[in-house]
Amino acid sequence: MSRRERMGSISDGMAPVLLLLLLIVPIISFSQISQPHRYEREHKGADDMPTIIPLSREGVVMVYSKEKYSEGKKLWNVVMLDTTLTERKTVEVNVEMRYHLVGYEYVPGYFYLLYSAGEISKSALVLYEFNTQGDELGRYEIKPELEFKLTHFIKAGEKMALGGYVSKEPVVLLFEMKSNLIKVLPGFFQKDMELVDLRSNQNKSFNVVLIDRSMKLEKKLVFKTFDENGELLLEDIVPMDDNRSLQTGISSTLEHEELVVMGTWGHKQDRQSTGFFILHVDPFHDQKIHYFYLTRLSHYLDRFKPARAKHLRDKGEDDIVADRDPDFSEYIMPFKIEETKDGFLMLAEVYAPVSNLSQYNTPYGYGPAMYGSPYYYNPYWPNYYAPGRMYNPYSPGTGNKAYSEINALQTVLISVDHKGDILWDQAMKMEDVSNRTSLEQMSDFYYGTNRVTILYRIKEGQLRVRTTDIADDESKEVTEKIKLLEPQDEFRNEKDDIGGVVKWYDNSFFVWGFQTIRNVTKEERIRDVFYINKVVTPR
Repeated sequence: MSRRERMGSISDGMAPVLLLLLLIVPIISFSQISQPHRYEREHKGADDMPTIIPLSREGVVMVYSKEKYSEGKKLWNVVMLDTTLTERKTVEVNVEMRYHLVGYEYVPGYFYLLYSAGEISKSALVLYEFNTQGDELGRYEIKPELEFKLTHFIKAGEKMALGGYVSKEPVVLLFEMKSNLIKVLPGFFQKDMELVDLRSNQNKSFNVVLIDRSMKLEKKLVFKTFDENGELLLEDIVPMDDNRSLQTGISSTLEHEELVVMGTWGHKQDRQSTGFFILHVDPFHDQKIHYFYLTRLSHYLDRFKPARAKHLRDKGEDDIVADRDPDFSEYIMPFKIEETKDGFLMLAEVYAPVSNLSQYNTPYGYGPAMYGSPYYYNPYWPNYYAPGRMYNPYSPGTGNKAYSEINALQTVLISVDHKGDILWDQAMKMEDVSNRTSLEQMSDFYYGTNRVTILYRIKEGQLRVRTTDIADDESKEVTEKIKLLEPQDEFRNEKDDIGGVVKWYDNSFFVWGFQTIRNVTKEERIRDVFYINKVVTPR
């Protein structure tokens, strides 16, 4: 047999093996993630829970209070980590004893920490400014001279914008750090209006979204854009359907010179959502709000058994044909909008309230805490906040009914094109997660070239990762252990109700929380740690 014939027979024999390899390799790489770096800090029972502030490619900031005092003030540590989670610098900040961290903000090159002495912030806000090298640049006292209840906090150009309420009427303040002056923006003291969004754009302007909460007909959504000096650039007032209520709203940030508002809607006065909506902002033309039904989404009902999902879908269609909105509705909170070349992506989570909830944890306001940066995400909301508690006069908790625990059910990702039509949707059932005492974002995603990866942290020190090829709608789901610091480390347990997953930059995330680790090779065999792991997903 010639050499060519021998090679031919070998190739023929290898064909099934090669075919098998071709089938296996994509499956292996489809959902594979890496965890190249980990940071640990010893944690004692009395230690404060750190707030983690992502700085995109500039690293991460960890902020926590210490049981140390100086000249009647409490010391706070501000720890700078780079993208390899290596500690670069630690500085101490002296903060008045009764003040607590209620918000943070990040813009390229700088970050800000906002402290408050209480719910009513009259003469009780202190702002600290840092560069991303960790140098403290200034401390500013913000004195609104109003019984101002803070709900939102962002940086707009060279000023800070603060949203909130005076009594039950929304108001937006501009604070100029250089002059220490406060400007109250006109046109906001209106009864029965809820401030649902305050967000910086890429060009130093900022958006405000208000939703009419009155009982009257012809209710409206109000969208305003201001420049950094508080001058009104754009206003769009859009009527809402009489029998529907808009519950939440998030605006885009002019990344691609297009402004939209996306959120949830429900039946009139209902706190549960029947679907999602999108509004393209255009004050020069009459725009309609585009409403989408949950029962018409491709994957929203996937977490139900097939017979139940079919029944809900068929019942929804019967209602729509009869010119009725479907009865099916759930508690849903949108957390973030991401702009793409094709349009917009919105991440939301479905949850079930368990028992009594405080007035600050509202499905229709900003639940667990304050604003952070619209440029990047902080561990809790649509890109924003830290560990405070916020006021919302339209919270369901302000009445007799309230809830104290939140049970996450699933995460939902909606893709909408520039015309306002849904391109695709994905839903991932959230299992093996602990209930939370506040409404926190628990999942996040990366959208690459026709591929989306969604992940969240589950019990016992693990991550659940789902990668979907958008073109063929094929998904692969895996569970990964959160990688420990040393090979000899053994996972003992984790505080499952604290921590989460946060998108950091590009296809990098970080997961954080508290773990107990055992290592028999060390003198102290058991250690309790606060950890941060870097997680990298396929592009």
